[in-house]
Parts: sequence; structure tokens; C-alpha cells
Amino acid sequence: MKVQYSILYQDPSLILADKPQGVATGFGEKRNLCEMIFNDFPELKKVRGYNSNEGGLLNRLDNETGGIVLFAKHDDSFDYYSDLMKAEKIAKFYTAVSEGIPAHQKGMIDIPLAHHLKNRKKMTVVSGHTKYRSTPREAKTEWELIRTEDKFSLLNICIRKGMRHQIRLHLAHIGLPIVGDKLYNKKKYPGIENHLFYAHGIQFVSLENKKIEIYTDVPFIKDRIGDAAK
Repeated sequence: MKVQYSILYQDPSLILADKPQGVATGFGEKRNLCEMIFNDFPELKKVRGYNSNEGGLLNRLDNETGGIVLFAKHDDSFDYYSDLMKAEKIAKFYTAVSEGIPAHQKGMIDIPLAHHLKNRKKMTVVSGHTKYRSTPREAKTEWELIRTEDKFSLLNICIRKGMRHQIRLHLAHIGLPIVGDKLYNKKKYPGIENHLFYAHGIQFVSLENKKIEIYTDVPFIKDRIGDAAK
């Protein structure tokens, strides 16, 4: 398993890092991306960010989710990119291997989410008489089927504004849980260490007014999607 990050893109205001699966984004666990980044770019620790010890970190990925994480290089760029995210002007693309075959080629899941009433590790969809903690938040997940194999589907997913576990929970809700997801997929996959979910692409207009499109390889996708699920 890859345990070191790579730099996908950088300019005077921003760094895009490719986080390995199984590595936390922020501090709190032994292996985390912030510590790796700050060791190589100590100036990023001084950026005024969301939390004092996380510097210019702009977005998070779950520990088992690999892929693109953004770091601002200075306060002005942090303000610019955090505002861009709030305005839903950064498109983020994900790859998922799901269990099940969708009935349609593409779709939009538009269902609010909130914190699970009893399990603090989970989120829940808010519909009907669902009980939950916290205030529900709107969440939209756009998905497209790339191909199928046996009982598995390879999906491309796009979000412009995300919340905790959004894509994982939305897909599970429509009957397409991600393979290896220990929270939202009832089926166990003993041979899979990290769920098959990766943040592989991003599109936005930079602080320097350049259109940026960055994509990275998805390590668990080879020629056969079924192989990834074994």
C-alpha cells in the first residue's frame, strides 16, 4: 500500500496533494497527511485556516479514501478557495466500485443528511420520520455508470459541495453501497483493507484566473473491476 503522498499540482497560491488510502487527513492519528505536508512545506503551517494546527488545509477525505486534498499557501488564497467551495464553484470527481447494478446510466441524489441519532461514527439520510442529531444539510451527489462486471459497478461521481460521508451514504441509500465500506455496506469483504473509493479529479478557476483540471490514477482499478473487489 502506498503510504507517501505525491504532489499533483502547485502554483504560487495552492498545492494539490494525492493522499494515500489508509492515511488520515488531519492530526490525531499516527499517519496523517498534514504532518507529511508540513514537514516538506513548513510555511503552510502559518496559514490562517479552519483550525489553528491545520494551516492551509482546505478539505478533508476519510481515512480510507485516497485522492486529492487542497492546501492554501497563504491567507489570501485560503480565503479565495474556501469562498469558492462555499459558492459550489469547485467540482470534485470520485471513483467508486459499488455493489449492485443501477437501473439507469446516470442520476442525481438530492437528499439531506444529518448526524446519526445514536452512532456518532455515522451519518443518516433525512427523509420521512427519520430521527437524527444536529441540523440537516442539503446534499447533492451526481453519479454516472462507467461499466459493470458481474454484480459490481464502476461509477464516476461529482459533487460541488460535500459533507461528511455524503457520497458513501447516498450511494448506499439507492442500493449501490461502496465495496468495502465498513459503515454503510452490510456485506463484509475480508480481503479489502480500504473501501474502493477515490477522489480522482478536480476542476476550478485558480486565484491567478487560470482554469485548472487535475486528475490522478485510481490505484485499485486495473483492467477488471471485479479484481478490485476480491
